[in-house]
Parts: sequence; structure tokens; C-alpha cells
Amino acid sequence: MPTCKENLKLKKYEVVVILDPQKVEGNGDAFSESIVKEMTGLGGNVVRTKFFELRTFARPIKKHKAGIYWDYVVEADGAFVAAVKDKYRLNATVLRLVVFEFVDGQDDDVFNPRPEHDALFKEESFQDVYDREERPYHRDDR
Repeated sequence: MPTCKENLKLKKYEVVVILDPQKVEGNGDAFSESIVKEMTGLGGNVVRTKFFELRTFARPIKKHKAGIYWDYVVEADGAFVAAVKDKYRLNATVLRLVVFEFVDGQDDDVFNPRPEHDALFKEESFQDVYDREERPYHRDDR
């Protein structure tokens, strides 16, 4: 086991936090700053912080229909994940906290979309390619 901090193998983690909109003011900027301080205190180095708007859930979380999304990229060791989950496990302001391993460039399409990405998902180009008569389960003999 390495004794120096420089010899530790640091990984990048993406931490997605969903906040209760009724318990934070505005976008939750003040609470987000406290999360950044706490993650830094747990030995992580916060590389990126992104605010994603208030979004409606597909299924309610703890009887809430919407939440405020924050996304953080943190460089830390393996013990960081368990520590940050344990820290916010019982916090009533945090509806959900999920930690993923982060790979550089994995979210380039989200933050810097390419023009050909938008062309693939335009409604009219989708309908031109998709022909209803080619569906085997489509029947016109009603």
C-alpha cells in the first residue's frame, strides 16, 4: 500500500446529485458549494461542476415529481465513493446520489453536440426512413 499521496492511483468519478427543489433556494447553488467543499474534504479534487435544470421524473422519487440535477466530475481514490455515499445517505435535501466511473470524452455529445447528431434525430428524416408498410405486425384489414 502506498504511503505517499502522490503514489495513489486516482480515478475520475462522475457524481450526479438530485436535490429536492422544495428544500433549496433557487437552483441550489449554495447547497452545491457545500457539496463541493465536502467532496474536497473527503480527498477528492472537483474537476467540473455542471447544473442541469429542474427536471420532471418519469417515476416519483420519495413522492417527489421533479428534482434539481447537479453533475460533478471528481478525481479521487477508491474510498471516496463509499465516503460520499455515506455522507449524503440520510440527507433529506438529496433525493438521489449516484456515482459513475468517468471516462474522458464520454459526454462530449451532451455538452458539445455535433451537427450530424442533430440531423439523425430530426423528425422528418426519421419518418422518411421508417416506412409503416414494412412492419410485419401492421394490418390494414380492419
